[in-house]
Amino acid sequence: MGVANLFALPGYRDFYSALSQLQGLTHVSRLGVGAQTAAVNLGMIFRGSYYHLLASYDGGELSKYGPGAAHMHHLLQYAIEQRCRAFDFTIGDERYKQEWCDSHIVLFDHIAPVTLRGCFLAAQLYAVGRAKHFIKQNPALWAKAYKVRAAIGPLMQRLRG
Repeated sequence: MGVANLFALPGYRDFYSALSQLQGLTHVSRLGVGAQTAAVNLGMIFRGSYYHLLASYDGGELSKYGPGAAHMHHLLQYAIEQRCRAFDFTIGDERYKQEWCDSHIVLFDHIAPVTLRGCFLAAQLYAVGRAKHFIKQNPALWAKAYKVRAAIGPLMQRLRG
C-alpha cells in the first residue's frame, strides 16, 4: 500500500505480540486458502463489544476473491456467537467501514496553538487533514492516491533506510 511497515517501528511488534497473548480479551484469527493465508485479524472483546483492531488480507492473486470481506463475515459471526452487542471498527474513515456499519461516531481533532510558530503548524495540520479527508471520501481520488502512495512508498523507504 505504500505505507511504512507498522511492525518495523520500535516497540510495535512487541506491543501487539503481548496484546495477542491476553487470554479472554483478544481474538486472533486467520482465513486460509489451503496453506496460504488470505486474511488475518487481531480483535478484542470487552464489555460486550468486539473491537476490530488490526486486519489485513493478501493483496495478490487471492485478492480478486474478496478475502477481506469473507473474513469479515466470519468475524461478525464470531462476535454474535460471543454475544457481543456491538462490533466496533475503531478509529479511521476507511471506505469499507462505511459499507459494513449502520452507525458512526464523529470524532474531531482539536489543535490549540499557543505561539506564533504553533499557529503556522496548526494551519498546516488543518490543511493536510482536510485534504486527506476529502481524498478518502472521494472514491476516484482515493483510488488514484492509493496507486501513487503504493508507487512512491518503496522509494521513500529506501531513502529513509
